[in-house]
Amino acid sequence: MFLKFNRKNKIILTLPKFKTCAVDVNGYTFLLRRASIEDINTLVNIEEAVYAGKAPWQLRDFLSELSRPQVRLYLVVERHKQVIGFVGAAFDRDLLDIHITNIAVVPIWQSMGLGKMLIESIEKFSVNLEIKTLTLEARASNHRAISLYDRLGFKQAGIKKGYYLGDHEDAVSMVKKIDN
Repeated sequence: MFLKFNRKNKIILTLPKFKTCAVDVNGYTFLLRRASIEDINTLVNIEEAVYAGKAPWQLRDFLSELSRPQVRLYLVVERHKQVIGFVGAAFDRDLLDIHITNIAVVPIWQSMGLGKMLIESIEKFSVNLEIKTLTLEARASNHRAISLYDRLGFKQAGIKKGYYLGDHEDAVSMVKKIDN
């Protein structure tokens, strides 16, 4: 766990820096780095490509998330300086949980292992933080995503009825226990 002190000398827990790195996936080399405010339009565009033109998250949502780097970690994966996917995670200090809030990869790069790599990167990052669980939700109809999460060791923990805005589709809650 990383400790900082605020102006009143009260201890606060915060996420450490993420080191930009090259990653190899299926014979391709990508750059993995922390997302910045400058990436927001691209993140929305990726969501629009993934969700048939209707991004579930808007500019203000990503701005809110990226404005809290002490408790949020958003990573982007680049190929030739083009962002082609991302993952977002929220750190819950009280539960010692990292909740994956959002993950998307542009359609032409899907099924290449990038989603797996992004989730594994969040998990590797969390190892030294005394995190106990990784959690996420998936649309009940998104069988590919649920299958990926199963392969990565997530277990179904329940159903959230009417979870998603708009269509009110149910979400499958999933959890992975982390052994530190």
